[in-house]
Amino acid sequence: MKSKSTDHHYEPMCETSEPGERHFSRQELVSVNLDIGRRLLEAFGNRSVASIVLRLKSTSREVNAVINGEKLPSAELLLSVQRATGISIDWLLTGVGSKKIKRVIRKRRPIGDPAVSNRRYTFVFPKYG
Repeated sequence: MKSKSTDHHYEPMCETSEPGERHFSRQELVSVNLDIGRRLLEAFGNRSVASIVLRLKSTSREVNAVINGEKLPSAELLLSVQRATGISIDWLLTGVGSKKIKRVIRKRRPIGDPAVSNRRYTFVFPKYG
């Protein structure tokens, strides 16, 4: 049996970690990263990396690294994917929930309405259950 000091499964992730929380193993991270890479390709209809890079205005190095499970996508890349495809960032990262985000619906509101003063947009988000 490994001692608690050398086994990463016993090390708390941080001071606020819940009992039983642990760091992912290298193998688990690679699996998660590869799943994100597969969903990224799916979001673009399995097009070529060159095509994806052009649509995202990114680099082939960054896109290839995500697709090959070498790294997680940056916040900038995630937002670019969402803007280019309408794919939910939650779905891209986890595979859970609605694949597509709902569009922003613009509504005109009466000026001076105290309930909605200075609001021009209503955001519609998918419900999670």
